[in-house]
Amino acid sequence: MDWNITYNPAYWEGKRLAYPEVPKEHPKFAQSIAIGNLVFVSGCGGQDTLSGQPAPDNAGDQVTVALDKARKALEDAGSSMENIVKTFFLVRSLDDYQAVRKSETEYYEKHAPHLIGKPPAATLMVVPELARPEYLVEYEVIAAIDRNAPDWNVKYYPEYWGGKELAYPHVPKEHAKFARTQMVGNLVIVSGCQALDHDTVKIETSDFIEQSEIVLEKIKIGMEETGGSLASVVKTNVFLKDLNELQRYREVERAFYEKYVPEIGRNMPASTAIIVDELPRPEFLVEVEAIGVGGLPSPDWRVEFYPGTPNAAACVGAGNLLFLSGCDGGDPAEAVEGQIIAALDQVRETLTEAGSSMDNIVKTLMMLRHIEDYPTMRKVEVEYYEKHAPHLVTHPPVSTFVQLPAITRPGALFQIDVTAVR
Repeated sequence: MDWNITYNPAYWEGKRLAYPEVPKEHPKFAQSIAIGNLVFVSGCGGQDTLSGQPAPDNAGDQVTVALDKARKALEDAGSSMENIVKTFFLVRSLDDYQAVRKSETEYYEKHAPHLIGKPPAATLMVVPELARPEYLVEYEVIAAIDRNAPDWNVKYYPEYWGGKELAYPHVPKEHAKFARTQMVGNLVIVSGCQALDHDTVKIETSDFIEQSEIVLEKIKIGMEETGGSLASVVKTNVFLKDLNELQRYREVERAFYEKYVPEIGRNMPASTAIIVDELPRPEFLVEVEAIGVGGLPSPDWRVEFYPGTPNAAACVGAGNLLFLSGCDGGDPAEAVEGQIIAALDQVRETLTEAGSSMDNIVKTLMMLRHIEDYPTMRKVEVEYYEKHAPHLVTHPPVSTFVQLPAITRPGALFQIDVTAVR
């Protein structure tokens, strides 16, 4: 099976986004990285960074700019927007939700008509800040290069609400539109799951535990539909509005896994908790997206767990991919520099344990508690790479950044989520 890696650099007003072409404090990331038939694209903000033109002053127009950037990145990688299988939208205000979805649908009508009838798996979150104050949206995508590539073909599994397929024109342009799951090869990508009753299109409970159980049941159903199971989930991202609910969610999650996967032991998925301002509806208390392995058993997609805590693996391998749990800064008494170094130490140690190295990182989600720490974060990151992962100095990973209202525990200032290869 083809696991070859292709690197496509990013540019900002003519400068390659790698050190020393840009200062240590500056953003540094790849435009895209392809692993076999899978393409990861860095988060695309609402400013044309190639020309340096100011960002539009409304979310709808910023979506168009972000999608232009994603389309160029995919075409440069030998793919197209038609091949997107997963989107992750970050928005600054829930008031912009309808404008974001409308602009997205109209863009697909023009540039990616396949996605009108078969939209990607998707997750959307509301966060306090993005990399710059003027940014209102950020758009991250995963795509295939070729939908019909041998061993890497794409399969679409639709989602339904109230009997209507979540695709245009079955639902309005301003409405949520996404797949239940998408598969690329044996890799299953499950859209963000909330506690919405798909028949009534209502939230039937305001109890956090009950909502968590509904979400986990949806992930189980999505995996089983693709030929996988709850046991073959390799990574989850858990989105919460209240940090104080994280431990309760982990308790519910553990009990749910022990019920359906009695042999689970320490083989829980890798997992990252992300505290956000809002979920797509005010009544949602938790949302979880997942990645797993489905289809017929294949040695090319062997799943291997590297235990961390009882609630989450340190990382899980799926084929040649490694998905890490979120790594935070450990001691909340440390200043932000120390917390960043401690988190990167966790990443390095985890990858070493899995038989890989930091040089093999292909994707990061960088999270800060305070936006003013952004230049420090980028400086510490590149200096850490100089010492421990020199390949990443000249070939930085695909990356998305977000500021969060809280991170994992009181006093935590930084968290990083990592995808790597063996």
